[in-house]
Amino acid sequence: MDIFIGQLIGFAVVAWLIWKFVVPVLKKAVATRQETVGQQIVDSEAAAASAKDAEIAHEKAVDKAEAEGAELRSNAYADAENIKADLRVQADREARRIVENGDNQGELVRSTLVRKHRTALGLSAVDQAGELVRGHLADPAAKEKSVDRVITELEAMTAGTSGPHTRAELIGLHSLRATSRDAAQAVAQVFEADAAGQDAASLVAASEDLTEVIALLDKNPVLRKKLTEDDEFPQGKTALVQSIFGGKVSQVAVDIIATASRQRWSSTPDFGTALRRQNSLVVLAAAERDGSIESVEDELFRVSRLLDANPQLASLLSDHTHDAGKRIALLDRLIGGKVGAHTRTLVAHSVRLLHGQPAELAVANLAELAAARRGESVAHVVSAAPLTDSQIQRLRGVLGNIYGRTISVQTEVNPEILGGLRIAVGDEVIEADIATRLATAAQTLPR
Repeated sequence: MDIFIGQLIGFAVVAWLIWKFVVPVLKKAVATRQETVGQQIVDSEAAAASAKDAEIAHEKAVDKAEAEGAELRSNAYADAENIKADLRVQADREARRIVENGDNQGELVRSTLVRKHRTALGLSAVDQAGELVRGHLADPAAKEKSVDRVITELEAMTAGTSGPHTRAELIGLHSLRATSRDAAQAVAQVFEADAAGQDAASLVAASEDLTEVIALLDKNPVLRKKLTEDDEFPQGKTALVQSIFGGKVSQVAVDIIATASRQRWSSTPDFGTALRRQNSLVVLAAAERDGSIESVEDELFRVSRLLDANPQLASLLSDHTHDAGKRIALLDRLIGGKVGAHTRTLVAHSVRLLHGQPAELAVANLAELAAARRGESVAHVVSAAPLTDSQIQRLRGVLGNIYGRTISVQTEVNPEILGGLRIAVGDEVIEADIATRLATAAQTLPR
């Protein structure tokens, strides 16, 4: 019994302890759990409500997206139709452009082919005409008739007219200005008056002296400049010339230098140009004295043609870097014994005093000056065959009518011109030869 009572008391103590300490804790834990579950239920209900709202919003968003998608599809279809229409317009425009370009290219190709065929046909016709002309002109009589025809055409063109008159005293002075031209003519006039009583030998000796003086002046630019300046004291320059050259060279040479120094010159180089020209006139005056000026003119022309035909030789004669004596020795080997003394003197002086001018041009100018001295101008006439005396006379007459003065005709034979004539008077050229006409016909064909 005691054991039972003790166990009962122990059980009662345990029960009290449980009730006192464990049950409150359990109640509190259960209450907390209930609150948590209740809150979770509330949260679940709120989440369910939010999910419902989200589902509604989703449905609305889907409906809106479908509406916007439908609108986008509609706009895309409209844009696609517009783009397709624009592309169709552009394609049509590009197609028309390609067709037009194709037409233009076709027309251009057609025009080019037509032009090429026309040119080829024209050139072929010109070539055939050239062959026919060459065959025809192989007959000397035909060549002669072609020359007569050119002269007749010139006569027809100049009938009742008179061409420009070229003053002989201006030959060789065209490169100078007016003041220098007047000065050079004044020197020539004074020389003609002073040399009236001089014989040919004296004039040639004076030319030799004058050549030495000109060479000296070329090497002394200070002296040359002194003689062309101080226009207010011409007497002082005359005295200077006399003091330097008097008694050392011929009086004719001294007078020429003194007269030139008293003139007014546009530039110092013009002074030297005029002296070189006057030096040539001194020799031509000597040729005039002994009656050989006509042969001198002809020989000068032949020498100029020889130099034209031999450019390397002309270049050697023109090269001032070589000693003048050696160049004149070369000239003597070329023309020695083949020309007269006056011609040799003129060409030798010209070669020695070349002032940057080609030798062939300087000699050609000498021929012009010789013709001018005789009161004539020179016509350089090229023909395919030698001209007859009657043709030369007719040509001299018609050219005299054109230029208003006597014309000296210098002839040259060149078979390459085929027929007709090629005439040069100074800087003017009359190309009336068959070769030039055939070349002109070929050049003027449409290309």
